[in-house]
Amino acid sequence: MKKNLVSRAALAAAISAASSGSMAAGFYLQETSGVGLGRAFAAENTIGDNASILARNPAGSALFDTITLSGGLTYIDPEIDVAGDITYLFPDGSGGLGSQTFFDTAKDYASDAFVPNGYIAVPIDPCWSVGLALFSNYGLETDFSSGWLATNINDKSELLTVNIAPSVAYKFNEQFSVGVAANFVYADAKLTTKVPANFPIVPALSNDSILRYDDADDWDVSWSLGALWDIDERTRLGISYHAEIDPDLSGDLSSDFLPTAVIPTLPLFDDARANAPLDLPDTLELGLYHRFNDQWGFAAGLTWTDWDDFETLEAFVPSARTGTDFEPFNPLVFREENFESGFRYSIAAEYYPCDQVTWRIGYAYDESAARDGLNRAETAETGFPVTWRSLAIPDTDRQWVTFGGTYEYDQHWSFDGGLAYLWGDDETIQEFTSIPVPTVFDGQTTNTEAWLLGGSVNYKF
Repeated sequence: MKKNLVSRAALAAAISAASSGSMAAGFYLQETSGVGLGRAFAAENTIGDNASILARNPAGSALFDTITLSGGLTYIDPEIDVAGDITYLFPDGSGGLGSQTFFDTAKDYASDAFVPNGYIAVPIDPCWSVGLALFSNYGLETDFSSGWLATNINDKSELLTVNIAPSVAYKFNEQFSVGVAANFVYADAKLTTKVPANFPIVPALSNDSILRYDDADDWDVSWSLGALWDIDERTRLGISYHAEIDPDLSGDLSSDFLPTAVIPTLPLFDDARANAPLDLPDTLELGLYHRFNDQWGFAAGLTWTDWDDFETLEAFVPSARTGTDFEPFNPLVFREENFESGFRYSIAAEYYPCDQVTWRIGYAYDESAARDGLNRAETAETGFPVTWRSLAIPDTDRQWVTFGGTYEYDQHWSFDGGLAYLWGDDETIQEFTSIPVPTVFDGQTTNTEAWLLGGSVNYKF
């Protein structure tokens, strides 16, 4: 089998595992506040109920005339189930290929998660203000059970990001404000694939490590811009742009198979240093808020995410060489994702029965970043159908229905809560790997849903 096919197939799912737990397009996290959760994050970069607006729009600190704090936590309980045929191919002893096919299911393999956030907005004078936001834009954790018969395609994966964003805003007048922020982003990843437990083809290989990529992390610096326009006393328009983030994850790579399975003269990876660039997309968000009267308000949001930049996952292993000029693992292609850019549409209504209480409902439609159909180059090279959508990233269009509220205890303290239910359509997934034996998965997602529960506490000095 071709060298590049073996190396790519062996590592594909492990590094490409970067979505399932986030429950948003690709592996983007919307969960920046409890108040926003209640309205499906419609116009979250515009309304400015509290300082959490700073996660979406650095101009947000201009909305406050006193120091304002906000902090919260969102609990994400996703459930993704898949089922399908797993076929192992092996020499039959007579020069041909034999095969064994098993039907298997994986239930609830996207892990629960808590996503914290914290914000402060500080006015300096009538024109200038500053802010600080701590939140997460991207994240996941998937963990297949030890009995899953395709752990050589996908086993465990984890991606954590933390965004620290100091900002400054300028208020031109009562209508216009602009802001800019620096985004200091920390990313950490842990990824594994292994031979299935109780491997029926070669039992002696059971649980051997195909890939273990540990302690892969990096810091990167990016930026964001935003503006707010109070069209009148009841209507506000917001726009914000977050530039792309490009951490170069550096971690330790180990394997019981590689690179020997590709080039027998090379030693196995044993905590070999590897660098994996990760292209996280830029986003553009528009928000509109209008308060019809003393009791009703309306919010609408539109977010564009430039997933087109997320094309190929690859790593560089400087120590993997057979000679001065020959570096077969530089780059080592993990997987061609070929994501596509998409939009998120959201609307919400707010009801104000009294000065202390706000109720809100919301709906959102989140377009998938994963492409439909077959990866034709991979399909032609392997001889088996391979979809762009993978077990690691079973991304699909998702719909949100949300409910929430705010209680203002007094002029200083307020409390937010939100609840959301998400669901997506079932999608076909077909994948191939070659280690330890050629393995084909042919199946689909059978359930994609999540419950989200969030809350926050706010204080105005």
